[in-house]
Amino acid sequence: MTKVNGLEVSDIVKLVENVKSNPAGAQSTFYANSFWKSGFNVVAEVRDFKVGGSMPKHVKTFKLEGDHPKEFLGTDKGPSAVEVTLSALGHCIAGGWGVNGAALGVPLESVRIEVEGDLDPQGMLGLPEPGKVRPGLQKIRVTHYVKSSAPKDKLEQVKKMVEDLSPVKDSLRAINYSSKLIIE
Repeated sequence: MTKVNGLEVSDIVKLVENVKSNPAGAQSTFYANSFWKSGFNVVAEVRDFKVGGSMPKHVKTFKLEGDHPKEFLGTDKGPSAVEVTLSALGHCIAGGWGVNGAALGVPLESVRIEVEGDLDPQGMLGLPEPGKVRPGLQKIRVTHYVKSSAPKDKLEQVKKMVEDLSPVKDSLRAINYSSKLIIE
């Protein structure tokens, strides 16, 4: 078996073939339960998900505590929801480098995804009047720091696939998005 970027290439091919032959069998639903503690302090739990009608579980319940920084009335017990959103995007893109790189035979030494997002607090405060300023992120910028022996054109191909096929980026498609690749 050939392993690239920590993944068995034959497993990637098998997954693609399974989804091709039975798309309904791969339809998925993911769940997160969030529990308010106080102020902006919330704990989210992730355990269940559905694939093709069956309900496997993660090996454990994952917990993520969130809050706001003190500058935005929080107690700084965890990242804000906006920071979690940016982290999810970076997580998705970095994982995409692993799998798409492996599928194309592109070995990776390291990948670091830097995600920046601009937010105008006026929006979440309803200022100067509700609806005048978007309450969410207005712009996201992503920088891919990649170390690989592969040629630049191959890395650009992987970057394009990673971004075009990212479920999280697609979910955020209403936001102005830009990115660049830096080969280290």
